Amino acid sequence: GSQAPPAQLVNGKKYLKMPDAMITVLVGKGGEMLRQLIERSGAVIRIESGLHEPIGIVSITGNVQQGEQCIRDLLRMKGYELPANSGLVVNQVLGGCRNQTAVRRDDIQIPTELVKHFVGNKGANINMIEKASGGAVAIKVLPTSLPGGFQRIQVTGLNRHIAEPLILARIEELKRCTGYGYSNYTGAR
Repeated sequence: GSQAPPAQLVNGKKYLKMPDAMITVLVGKGGEMLRQLIERSGAVIRIESGLHEPIGIVSITGNVQQGEQCIRDLLRMKGYELPANSGLVVNQVLGGCRNQTAVRRDDIQIPTELVKHFVGNKGANINMIEKASGGAVAIKVLPTSLPGGFQRIQVTGLNRHIAEPLILARIEELKRCTGYGYSNYTGAR
């Protein structure tokens, strides 16, 4: 029954700031916790912060109140208490310029040198994430490079909200495995 009455949808976005240790708890092993949070709250919850940043940023879109409640409950269960005023609410329409929705903010960025690991042999790793998301999702690494040596990962389809945390968790994992960001990893094989 996903027939929630539209009245419940508090549209807007909230960003929560929290230490890296809390982010780790929220993501869980392989993104499992994050997936459960999204399913339980009905909100879109994303980790917006980059690699190894001491303070992480989590965004909640849609049912903000419910999303935040689920995050706080989970952290409390693990013995963390998130301060009440650690959030920033952003309404979706920025300065009345509605055009901003045309810029897809929700493409995920990946360092170019990790792309081949992320894609896998003939796209095997991407297929795995698509399957893990229950299908109904397409993941594509766009060829154009962004400043700073990044490429965009485009996620489309019904299960996008399930695939995205998995992709983010996978990128984090690759950064850890390859030591990306610590040394100039050259990928010598």
